Amino acid sequence: MEEPMCLIENSPDGELQPNQAALALLQSVRQPVVVVAIAGLYRTGKSYLLNRLAGKDRGGFSLGATIQSHTKGIWMWCLPHPRRAGHTLVLLDTEGLGDVEKGDAKNDAWIFALAVLLSGTLVYNSLGTIDQHALEQLHYVTELTERIKAKAAGEGSRQEGEDSAEFVRFFPAFVWAVRDFTLQLELDGREITEDEYLENSLKRREGPEKLDLPKKYLHQYFPSRKCFVFDRPAPRRDLARLDELPEAVLSPEFLEQARRFCSHIHQQAGTKTLPGGHVVTGTCEWGPGRGPRGMGWGSGRGPWGGSGHVPRAGDREWGTF
Repeated sequence: MEEPMCLIENSPDGELQPNQAALALLQSVRQPVVVVAIAGLYRTGKSYLLNRLAGKDRGGFSLGATIQSHTKGIWMWCLPHPRRAGHTLVLLDTEGLGDVEKGDAKNDAWIFALAVLLSGTLVYNSLGTIDQHALEQLHYVTELTERIKAKAAGEGSRQEGEDSAEFVRFFPAFVWAVRDFTLQLELDGREITEDEYLENSLKRREGPEKLDLPKKYLHQYFPSRKCFVFDRPAPRRDLARLDELPEAVLSPEFLEQARRFCSHIHQQAGTKTLPGGHVVTGTCEWGPGRGPRGMGWGSGRGPWGGSGHVPRAGDREWGTF
């Protein structure tokens, strides 16, 4: 693909629907796919980070420079994998969560659920630090059981506890990207790694359990976790034209952090597979005008589920596996 295109769009009536042109392109991919999605609050630099993963200094996912959310729906970019011959890297840029101008907050929950289901690696992008406020903003992870139901072949829908156990089998690896990080990575007088910073932030504390629900579900659903922290890439006055800046004027610390992040994703992000070791390609069969069926992105076992139904905000159940 020369440039990204919209894969999932918001229809005028509020329903999420696939873009048929993007589906046709995706179905033409015969190679195993490595799917990396990024999610997080709006206006936090998600698109720029994906462009770094794509190795593009210019073009790529469109960046916004105002207070308004820029990316709408879910955008897809299929590229030759930079480290694995015979594989396709699929980057998914999702609509920013928490947009104050969005009329239906449930749309955010569906966007997050789709990012989880479609990806093999999910990057959650946030600003500042991993504190209680940042964890509260990740409340979408606590709502996944309300949006997704697992079904084994030949069986009816499972109970919630059984669903939770099944989720671990097909949920992606979780990478937390903390942007504009200014603190020292120290704990009790010793230096710690970014991963130790994340795990310490996810420790249960005394107090009402509901305050720790995001921590509980991150542990429960995403046993594979990684963290990267990033300095601000450029002075505030230059952020509006970040995609135009040559690397020579970007923060050396940010460039090194971005290099380590990209190297990890390129080397460690696994091929998208389903329970049983089934390798996913772009090939699938789609339900009439609605959603995919087929192995991988469809076939009754794929991440969209056999119902062929892309969720709308009012749905209570979606996704059969």
